[in-house]
Amino acid sequence: MAEQKQLIKVLKLGLKIAFSAAAIYYIVSQLDMQQVGSSIATVKPIYVFIAMLLYGVSQLASAYRLNTLFKSLPLKIAYKANIKLYWLGMFYNFFLPGGVGGDGYKVYYLRKKYKLAVKELIGVVLADRVSGLSIILVYIFGLVYFIEYDLPYKGWFFLLIPFVSVGYYLFLWLFNRKMTKAFLPVSLWSLLVQGIQMLAVMCLLMGMGAQVDGYWDDYMFLFFLSTIASAVPITLGGIGAREFTFMQGAIYLSINKEQAVAISVLFYLNSLICSLPGIYYAIRTNRIFADEEVDAENTDTV
Repeated sequence: MAEQKQLIKVLKLGLKIAFSAAAIYYIVSQLDMQQVGSSIATVKPIYVFIAMLLYGVSQLASAYRLNTLFKSLPLKIAYKANIKLYWLGMFYNFFLPGGVGGDGYKVYYLRKKYKLAVKELIGVVLADRVSGLSIILVYIFGLVYFIEYDLPYKGWFFLLIPFVSVGYYLFLWLFNRKMTKAFLPVSLWSLLVQGIQMLAVMCLLMGMGAQVDGYWDDYMFLFFLSTIASAVPITLGGIGAREFTFMQGAIYLSINKEQAVAISVLFYLNSLICSLPGIYYAIRTNRIFADEEVDAENTDTV
């Protein structure tokens, strides 16, 4: 039985690698890769630095969003410890995409430390992910009206926004009713997280010197659409799915497809670099809750 499960995992990983490789091959065959490389190479470093800072801030906000859900269980984790655990999860999501990944590790580690039910912890991690995806849909439904594409009924897509919010609330209610009290703050944090990441993409576009006058909405629409595409677990960490979405979307929206893919690659590299501090806690996991334990000892001695 164990061997069969291991074989299934290997097959899944192999399929993800195959899908990513096929997508990358197709993208390379359809683009002027010299132009893509030139767009990436000529981006102004100061804009990359600002984009990296913005992405880092968005991840701090994401960590706070996750902690808000933890508190609803209730599970009280010091904010500093939660940031360390979140950064470790980011690192694993990039470098162990075919295995358990960062979310699975967070569940394992918190289960081991706090002896909570696995279902509750999985519920929180899923609720965190679904929150982000639901707000991405909100942005997409808001932006679709402004894109340069003749989409049927596109002027009415914004009416779907309340249904997205209701759907997320129902998800919390069905999975764990205790989490419903976190619905509003978590949704607001998600709006902030995705808004900051949108600013990061804008910085990269400006640093690239892309011709975006009149096309900001199109690029932002494609960015959010590609984020959803990369979250579908059919590729290796979203590699290929993100770039494919940018390329095909750019063709439909009549914007520069090479620059669109270059932005996708830059954002991926940006987030990859920001995840690297997590390697410290991958090596020294005992340091994640070190400050929390020291505070507890100090409290005991008072």
